[in-house]
Amino acid sequence: MCHFECTGALFTQSQTLRCAQGDMGREGNFCRKVSIDWYFTYRIWYASCMKHVSQTGEEKRPYHSQVRQRQAEETRRRILVAARELFESHGYAVTTMEAIAELAEVSPKTITAVFGSKLALLAEAINPEAFSPHVRHLIEELRALKDPSGQLSLVAQITREAYEPLVSSLELLRTAGAVAPELADVTRQIEARRHENQARLIASLGERGALRPGLSLEEAIDVLWALTSYDLYRMLVVEQRWEPERYETWLAQILAQHLLASEG
Repeated sequence: MCHFECTGALFTQSQTLRCAQGDMGREGNFCRKVSIDWYFTYRIWYASCMKHVSQTGEEKRPYHSQVRQRQAEETRRRILVAARELFESHGYAVTTMEAIAELAEVSPKTITAVFGSKLALLAEAINPEAFSPHVRHLIEELRALKDPSGQLSLVAQITREAYEPLVSSLELLRTAGAVAPELADVTRQIEARRHENQARLIASLGERGALRPGLSLEEAIDVLWALTSYDLYRMLVVEQRWEPERYETWLAQILAQHLLASEG
């Protein structure tokens, strides 16, 4: 309708009024012309505005995405710290999701959304790859390294630095099975993940011809898995009071002796 099209500031008040009242006399052509001009002007302006909004949104989205990612990582870290503290001090069975949420300053629903269950939270809380940035950095360094002997030395370092801060949690996991039998599932998850990661390393060593002659891939994986187990670390470091550095040096030597081909 003409009175709608004439509501822009392109018309004078009297022209708008006459157009709205249907006075299409000698100014009818003028009314139609300006209405058409106004329509196309509006469309160009609208398209320009929407393009600007879209570009602005695209420019800001990565920034907001990075902020949200950092916030999510910080929330996850606080939950893991709180969970470890309460699991170690109160035990798995007594610790509630509500207590963890209160200490981490989040809601129980947030913990459920991030981890799913208390059992899954425990598995992640004692996963050194998820908890320690330094261990994650060493793992990345291991993947990039090409020297077989250097790789096994890094495996020994990673094993020590992964177990050293987690002794209390791993002892909890080892002894709490009678109280919470479902913890056996967590142990299986951890060992399965460790076995899978080590299988990739052994496969890489095998492809490069670095393994000891006559040693199958399956046997090499089993040897690496057994020698880097927490049980062996506990026997030597926790029970026999070896210094962690001594354990690391010994482990690097024994891994090379049992897995790698002789350099000569």
